[in-house]
Amino acid sequence: MTMTHHNDQQPSPMLNPTSSNKRLDMTKNESTSPTRRDHANSQDYYKKGSAEVATESAVTLAKIQHRLRLTKKSERLVLVLVGLPGRGKSFIARKLENFLSWRGSECKVFNVGKYRRQAAAGACAADFFDANNAAASNLRQQAASMALEDLLHWIDDFATTDGETSMRKDRIAIFDATNSTKERRDWVLKECTCNIKRAGKPTGVVFVESICDDKELLHTNLMTKVNNSPDYKGMDPEEAMADLMKRVQKYEDQYETIDDDSLSYIKIFNLSSKVLVNHIYGRMAKSIVPALMAWNIGTRPIFVCRAGQTTSEFDRLHVNSRMARSESLGSNGKAFRNALFGFMKEECLDFMRRRKEVFAPAMNTGTSISGLMNTFTKDAECKGEDWSDGDYVGTDGTTPLPFPCHIMTSTMPRARQTVNWDHYPYQVEMLSNLNPLDKGDFMGMELEEIAQRDPEWYEHLVADPFLTRFPGGECYGDLTSRLESIVVDMEQQVGPVLVVSHVSVIQALVSYFRNSKIEECTGIEIPLNTVLKFTPAKGGGWQETSHRLLPSPCPSEVNLSEVDICSSSGNSESNIYALSPEYRVEKERKSFAAKLSPPIWGDHLKIDPAFAPLRRHNSLDGRNPPKSDRQQSVI
Repeated sequence: MTMTHHNDQQPSPMLNPTSSNKRLDMTKNESTSPTRRDHANSQDYYKKGSAEVATESAVTLAKIQHRLRLTKKSERLVLVLVGLPGRGKSFIARKLENFLSWRGSECKVFNVGKYRRQAAAGACAADFFDANNAAASNLRQQAASMALEDLLHWIDDFATTDGETSMRKDRIAIFDATNSTKERRDWVLKECTCNIKRAGKPTGVVFVESICDDKELLHTNLMTKVNNSPDYKGMDPEEAMADLMKRVQKYEDQYETIDDDSLSYIKIFNLSSKVLVNHIYGRMAKSIVPALMAWNIGTRPIFVCRAGQTTSEFDRLHVNSRMARSESLGSNGKAFRNALFGFMKEECLDFMRRRKEVFAPAMNTGTSISGLMNTFTKDAECKGEDWSDGDYVGTDGTTPLPFPCHIMTSTMPRARQTVNWDHYPYQVEMLSNLNPLDKGDFMGMELEEIAQRDPEWYEHLVADPFLTRFPGGECYGDLTSRLESIVVDMEQQVGPVLVVSHVSVIQALVSYFRNSKIEECTGIEIPLNTVLKFTPAKGGGWQETSHRLLPSPCPSEVNLSEVDICSSSGNSESNIYALSPEYRVEKERKSFAAKLSPPIWGDHLKIDPAFAPLRRHNSLDGRNPPKSDRQQSVI
């Protein structure tokens, strides 16, 4: 047979079948690979975009100059409020001051109206705000100058009481005034950032403009101002409203909204129904903007309580065990769980009943995470068993729930079980942010044990319980940082909220609601079996009530006024402890009484004769005991 060879001298397929098959496969692949490759590249693009390494260009650098400048952390920041009267500026100022102070900054509001009243020796009528009134205009400018001068002096004064500045905080000042013209805002900006006057004192400036064009909301705001402003104290409400409306008109005649996009500003429409931000980066974007979006003027109760008890102190004494984070509810804890359900049902239905009386139509109330709180259209009796269309149902999609509530707990089993109400599958947010303070290497240990194991570190804890970090764990300052998103979430709800957590967490949250110094939160007492209820006040604060659902299982929490056997005569300390089996450790307790301890309280106290904890108790004459007699242990 004659063999025919190709020009490339490859052997005949008949002589080399393997080679031939390989060549055919290669030819086939070559003919189809571009399409496959294009398809693969196309899929890659839609999933990941370009894989090319990003490089800087003149265009991108020019675009991020503001971001580069504004993301630098500044020790000084001035928030300049802008808006017509009755637009909620002072409400925003108070909320900002509380929130920013709670999160660890030093914050102070400088209200120009207060300076104006001092300069004018009292309240001022509407004509005082006429732009054509030269004398009044000079006086108003003088008041603004005095307020801004005090603001800048305060924001620069970092010296502590002992003259040291190493531990100083950043300072945020709030300039609360109408600042209604571009000329006034330019003056404020220049005074705060002048390179000559303020050399070596870099200061950030952000304008916060409150705009309200909702007539009904505006009327409500103006009525609040008439009823509370010192300018209208003692005036007839109708006369006061007429004067205020005339004043507003004077400002409207010269009002100029912010339209200079070279500035850093936030615009809030109708008290957070819409928010517009420009050149807002760093901590402003991370903290202040979410808070501004969360705050609203609606009323709703927020309930906070500790998780139910697991093992009683008396039982723990006999087994001599430390508390584990994975423990489940004990008999006392289950009793509290049941009592909590009854309390929440009564409170939430009462809230919805009162809301319905104010706003009769069917109502949907939105929340941040749980979606819509369902329609509540019930008859006058309103017992909670017969919801209308849009029934509030459980996570199974079918079981009707007796009351609406947004529930958040820690991830600890005892916290989740505290709201594990049989037959009612409520949606519960389990958040690690609500977990108790992480004690690191000392996890599971009581303060008495820590004091003996590491007395040097313990002395630091006594000296500064807020910022002393547990080895490998957290300090209260760290805890506050991770609770920031929790506070924002609670604030933005418009229906009832229940938070079940632990002592250290609740101490920090209560400090926020009370507007007290966060550094002193370690001394806030959070008893077992008690619900703290916080209701918004019109001025931006909160009203607090305390509801004990069950008798306390701990003698350290006994309220003598509620105990019959502890009368005003013939009482002794042993009577107090005889109310509980734990009285047996009284002798051991006294042996430890001389030791110092920071004023922090734990979820459970471990009763160990070797490390008997100090008890907090009320003296029989009703006076508070010395601070050294108080002990709370953090878990």
